[in-house]
Amino acid sequence: MNRVSDAYAKALFETGVPSGDVEKADEIFSSCRELEEALSSPVIPFNEKERVIEKLFPESLTGFFRVLCRNGRASEAREIFRSYRSLNRKAMGCIKAVLEYVTPLTEEQKERFTEYIKRKTGYENVELSLVYNPDIMGGFILRAGDFRYDRSTAKAVSDMKRSLIRPGAVPSGRTKKAPHVLRAVLEYVTPPSEEQKARITELIKKKTGYSEVELNLVENKELIGGFILRAGNLRYDRSTVREVADMRRKLMRR
Repeated sequence: MNRVSDAYAKALFETGVPSGDVEKADEIFSSCRELEEALSSPVIPFNEKERVIEKLFPESLTGFFRVLCRNGRASEAREIFRSYRSLNRKAMGCIKAVLEYVTPLTEEQKERFTEYIKRKTGYENVELSLVYNPDIMGGFILRAGDFRYDRSTAKAVSDMKRSLIRPGAVPSGRTKKAPHVLRAVLEYVTPPSEEQKARITELIKKKTGYSEVELNLVENKELIGGFILRAGNLRYDRSTVREVADMRRKLMRR
């Protein structure tokens, strides 16, 4: 967003153009790259652009597109529409939320997230967008306005790494050179890569003091996402099942 786009969006919003017409125009504009290039081209005469505008776009927006073309800002139309949506959501008491995930959510889970966002932000309406992101490995990342809730497996592994490399992490009575082999179990939904397995193994060694670790992988779809790591007395639960359960308890306390 920028000030110019925001100013155009505000003017568009104040004219009372139906939001459905804006969505239709955005769909048309974004579906054809050649259309954007044609309306932005300084070579194509304005009267030809005007004919295209009147033919393709809703009548309520033809004047808007004429102004954009005259001012050489046709390429900014989609950014203006995004700003318009933000203004429209605020007017309706609605906030846009983005949920990044690996394992698809059920309708019940989406409704639960929506209610959680309402309670957290104070908005009566929530527009929840789902974004598939395999880079987070498991779990989820939830963003709504200034609110951010990161329960991804990628973050969990990063947090675990920081906690394991702390000085003095070795339990009393066991040395780092202990020759024993420790059996560890990693329950997962998304199979870890060889690099991830090696990283987890090294972290377990640092945390427990064992020089050798036997890492056993167990697929467990019931976790929904994330993982559970067990090694001796060490238990690290970063499953989506636990995260959702924690969230439910927090909501019930309100």
